Amino acid sequence: MQHQGVIQNNSYSLLSNGAWHHVTMRWDATAKTMTYSYNDKDPSTGNAQTPVGTKTVSIDTTKIDPNNTGYARWGFTGSTGTNWENNLVIFEQVPGVVNSSASVTATDLTTDKVIAAGDTVTSGDQLQLAYKLNYDSGSQDWKDIVAKIAVPNNMTVSYARVTYADGKSELIDPGTISAQTLKYQLTHDLNGTNAPATITIIGNVMGVKNATTAVAAAKSTFNGSNALTNATTPNFTISAASNWYLRLFFGTTANGTKTSQMDLDAVKDTTLTGHFTYSLTSTASDAGYGGTAGKAVTLRPTVNGQTQTSTTAGDGGTFSYTVPASLLLPGANTVTLYAIYNGGTNVSDVIKATINVGSLTFSNVTSNIAFNAELTGTAATIAPSSQPNISVADTRVTGKHWALSASLTGLAASFPGEVVYQPGNGNVTTLSNQDAAIDTGDSAATTTVSKQWSSTWTDSSSKGLFLKIPSATTAGNYDGTITWSLKDAPS
Repeated sequence: MQHQGVIQNNSYSLLSNGAWHHVTMRWDATAKTMTYSYNDKDPSTGNAQTPVGTKTVSIDTTKIDPNNTGYARWGFTGSTGTNWENNLVIFEQVPGVVNSSASVTATDLTTDKVIAAGDTVTSGDQLQLAYKLNYDSGSQDWKDIVAKIAVPNNMTVSYARVTYADGKSELIDPGTISAQTLKYQLTHDLNGTNAPATITIIGNVMGVKNATTAVAAAKSTFNGSNALTNATTPNFTISAASNWYLRLFFGTTANGTKTSQMDLDAVKDTTLTGHFTYSLTSTASDAGYGGTAGKAVTLRPTVNGQTQTSTTAGDGGTFSYTVPASLLLPGANTVTLYAIYNGGTNVSDVIKATINVGSLTFSNVTSNIAFNAELTGTAATIAPSSQPNISVADTRVTGKHWALSASLTGLAASFPGEVVYQPGNGNVTTLSNQDAAIDTGDSAATTTVSKQWSSTWTDSSSKGLFLKIPSATTAGNYDGTITWSLKDAPS
């Protein structure tokens, strides 16, 4: 065995110091050389650094691939002598399988400024961390990605969401943060058509009273089953916080809370109300105003991670903020608020409201229904080739009701038959240009109205849509339009 291109120095700690060391290997197939760089990244932060050594070695491919297959297996080995120890290797990227990368952009939303290493932010400023996960190339999808995001010290998180290239997204619960670490497994793999994915985190930074606060860089990892990568936030400094504590709450002064939840039946303008206080201590039991009662503050809102125009809360010590209907989406909406006074000298904690917007919609309506039969000269009732799939999605608050109806138009007047609906209790309803009652229900996630509709007709106990034709029916193609109507209904 010949050792070529050895990287060494006169210290045993070059490798045997109980710490991780990063190595990058680059194969040049044309030149038939392998170049490797040792200690080219800081293992703690993932940041590039000047390597301890870089070597390029020529490879005789006739020895490692004598049959000229174009493939070779590379490996790692080690030797320790009689005083042995474990030697461990972790592959970050294997070329040709998955080539991925990650980056993070930190932005001070209060000043609308991207934060660079060494910058200073004001205590209480709202920060956004945008982690971008890139799939660059590979023979496999980047699979089972677990994001382990290290939230910078002195930053509290109020909102987190992952958004994929295909437009799909999902909220991440900030309540799962433990020891300043947010762990979340992406629900979608990344590939050439669905990349990048962006994880957006929004929160506020709070400094130490009357002292500047240094915040170290925070390294996050994104570990899939076939590739891992990392991204590190810049280090920054938080300016000294004021001696006064500004505190913001939902609700009345006697019953203030830091969180609030509202359930809406539909998208509409929604007003959040609360109050603010000043005190000389941070304890919740201190209700004193310290001689600054009711001074006006500036509210800084975000809705679903998007910063909105600041508003002013008056001298009465209370506030109201109206969330425009245009900013709300069906499902859960996150609204955060914090207050500043005296140009940012005093900053409150962040309070969060969750606005759940329910909706009443069709989740599925079959577009075509066909009745095919051979005429026999006798009256008949015909089932469709397949009953339609009619499903209702109702995410409104519990206790709401809905009603489903149907009407039929456009069927040629010369057609002697009729389309009917049978609920299965012996009744028969003919569909016409007037709405005919089909079903009713209570609010639930999803109701498949047609789940029990019959695929064949036997008698009046059969349930679903059927075509009744008299004996005089003549052969031909007939068509019409069924209009399904879904309405809110009283209880």
